[in-house]
Amino acid sequence: MKNLVKTRIPTGYGEFTLYLYTEHGKEHLALVKSDVNGETGVPVRIHSECLTGDVFGSRRCDCGDQLKHTLQYLGRSRCGVLLYLRQEGRGIGLRKKLEAYNLQDHGLDTVEANISLGHQPDERHYGVAALMLKDLGVRSIRLITNNPRKVDELTEHGIDVEARVPIEVGHHHDNLGYLRSKAEKLAHLLTFRERTPFHHDLAFIRPLVDQLSLTHPPADVGPFVTLTYAQSIDGSIAVDAQVPYALSSRQSLTLTHFLRAHHDALLVGVNTILSDDPQLNVRYYEGEDPQPVILDSSLRTPPDCRVLKQSKKPPIIVTTGESDPGKRDALLASGAQIVVVGTGEDGCVDLKETLTKLRQLGIRTLMVEGGSKIIGTFLKHHLVNYCVITITPKIIGGLKAIDDLCRSGEQMPLTITDCQYHILGSDIIAFGPIGYL
Repeated sequence: MKNLVKTRIPTGYGEFTLYLYTEHGKEHLALVKSDVNGETGVPVRIHSECLTGDVFGSRRCDCGDQLKHTLQYLGRSRCGVLLYLRQEGRGIGLRKKLEAYNLQDHGLDTVEANISLGHQPDERHYGVAALMLKDLGVRSIRLITNNPRKVDELTEHGIDVEARVPIEVGHHHDNLGYLRSKAEKLAHLLTFRERTPFHHDLAFIRPLVDQLSLTHPPADVGPFVTLTYAQSIDGSIAVDAQVPYALSSRQSLTLTHFLRAHHDALLVGVNTILSDDPQLNVRYYEGEDPQPVILDSSLRTPPDCRVLKQSKKPPIIVTTGESDPGKRDALLASGAQIVVVGTGEDGCVDLKETLTKLRQLGIRTLMVEGGSKIIGTFLKHHLVNYCVITITPKIIGGLKAIDDLCRSGEQMPLTITDCQYHILGSDIIAFGPIGYL
């Protein structure tokens, strides 16, 4: 198979090249980021056309969200391919799909509706996708899909699929039955972990959530790190190091807990445990608690602190080889998991080694909440991928989140690239990827 025409397509997600192919009168498209000829491990999404979801934003399925998430993911990637196949309604066409919708409104599920109309549950085929990838010169791919059948069929057609990358985009009232049918009757690999309410005042943070859902860093790189903290309008995060100050409104706390629910783990320093005795869980949003991680080089974490007594997941306490073995035993007896790493330049735990070990423990995404030393150290060592900063209209003249990051002149200022601002109640939320100059 050869492409008939290709052209440059600049988009809000980045610049792509669009390739046109035909098969039995149907026109299929390949949207390609950079040159993929001869590349291995190329991120690839095979997306079957869904007019109602892709164009009109229908909430009956997850297709439109999957398309948007893929474009965002490929836009951030060095290279990648989106194959857009004209296989509307799992291959039964637009008219039959709409008729199936009416049957679903009368109680049938998506599979039963297709069968009732005289069709197979899924009539799509992916041989054309394999031919398109071969024409593009891709040597091996990482397939973005929840459908194992795509992996099997591409493999049968000679495509080397190195890995499957999940693409769960959240469930809600309108698509839950549809997704359950795909999982139970079509063997799609879904966890139903992420819930997306219909009216959500936190929808503005979706660019980050989209990125988290598709993040699968290699084991030797470390997890994707999101730094979040609240500060007053004068830049303070507390009255002083020993006296925490409640800066966050209830709405901002909901945002914090929403983000916690979308990260695998939540990291704080031991000073936060000593001063605030936090629970490090999700209370203001319906979601799964993250894995608590505490950085504690000399093991000052009290064995009776709330995160040890109340956490549903055994907290990971990261310490150095110089910490007291007796304290380690006491914390182990209290339910903690101890991870030993080397000592960094400041005499505390080595952060890069810490991140590598956390990734080896299966943590893909890590939310860092502080305190001030943790915030500054992560930024100083360029270990942050994304920032979410809550700015509240209070003036307290207290402890600064970051005091001397650039004072020595040895480091250039950091930038939140593509920074966005959102008003949440009386607070301003500034968020975006971190850029290091």
